[in-house]
Amino acid sequence: MHRAAGKVSKAMVALNEKDMHGIREKIKQDNRLCGLKDGTKVNVEGDTCYNNPLFNSGGHTPFQGGTIAVTTMCENNTRSKRIIGVHVANKLCMVASRLRNQGIAVDCPNHDGKCTANMSETDVIGNEEKWNEHVARKINTDLNIASFTGDVDSKGHSGVDKAQVQQTVLFKDLRHLGNSLKRAINKAQFSSGMFAGPASKRANFQNRFALSIRARCMSELTRAHKKYKGNIKEITNHMPKVISSIILCYKGYCGAYCSKHSLVCRGSAGGKNKAKLYLPENCKLKIAISDEALLKTCIHIVLGPESIDSTRLQTSTQKCEAVNRAYQTAMPKTVTFSRYCTGRIHSKILKRNHGLADSAIVKSEFTGAHLSKGSRVIVYLLKSKHNDMLKKTCAFQRRRKAARYLAMKRRLLFTLKFIILRA
Repeated sequence: MHRAAGKVSKAMVALNEKDMHGIREKIKQDNRLCGLKDGTKVNVEGDTCYNNPLFNSGGHTPFQGGTIAVTTMCENNTRSKRIIGVHVANKLCMVASRLRNQGIAVDCPNHDGKCTANMSETDVIGNEEKWNEHVARKINTDLNIASFTGDVDSKGHSGVDKAQVQQTVLFKDLRHLGNSLKRAINKAQFSSGMFAGPASKRANFQNRFALSIRARCMSELTRAHKKYKGNIKEITNHMPKVISSIILCYKGYCGAYCSKHSLVCRGSAGGKNKAKLYLPENCKLKIAISDEALLKTCIHIVLGPESIDSTRLQTSTQKCEAVNRAYQTAMPKTVTFSRYCTGRIHSKILKRNHGLADSAIVKSEFTGAHLSKGSRVIVYLLKSKHNDMLKKTCAFQRRRKAARYLAMKRRLLFTLKFIILRA
């Protein structure tokens, strides 16, 4: 079984590398059909996931907790956002581990015998700059990366720059910017009188205040892009007034200034103030001058000129995040696959790029396990493909959304009845 799994794993790697090369060539053809002068340009988004958390490993190892890192890049030229590059960094080797326990000094991946690791045990597994450089070099065999969308705290952009001659344009994920804003407000040392109430509840109020500010800033930026149709200069010029209206709104002066400059809050007179949904009803904010300056600094993380410029295309890493969650079905965190992790990742990428039915047929044909026409497997694959296509239709998504709202309404009514009965 190990020998068969090894052969299938190598076949999956070869098949997916060939398939991703074909996708990159298809992007090049599409660029030429669109009339682009340089048909080799591609916009990508990238992210890295790990089989274990990098930190908080409980003192079980002097190194970082993660042992396998998967770096994925997806194209942003089309709505499909197909995966065009991947690198699996693996420091797990059972042979080396057994020899080290016997007192024999070995160094992966250059020791004798079967070595499944492609990096040394002492190398940094969280070196996203290096992993992104590996993926960018693979992509550069067919395409040139024009822009890269990554996390706010990631160094993947510098790795992409190292892999090619021209410098790439860095875009930041708006969702990660919002999380950075929330963390900054939670860590901010506001005055003790800003949040009214006992000291035990002050941390809870500050966390809810951070959630409210994040939601407000994200909504303001999204509405600004719609109103000004992506004109960055007009959005940047309007944002100082928006920031002032946000601070005044939380100070309790929600009125004419909000209705004039805010794109989300229309003032308390209109009855459409959605700014304080996360705050308790009896919470009163007493924002001092020092608190106002600190809050303004935090808001600039999302609504500052640099942040507006780095999110001007409204790109994100949501596709890569979805792919990272899909990897967990092939490589669950509770099981360690030291030898076949690369083959499992490439097999999952084939499924994400082409769907269950098409990828299963391609895999079976490539490995020599031919499927007979009209068999139960073919019938099942065709049925699953039809169901997947139905799930992507607008009518199905509307029904699904309506069902979610009905379930939520039913739970809320049940909770209200329970509270009334207990009262």
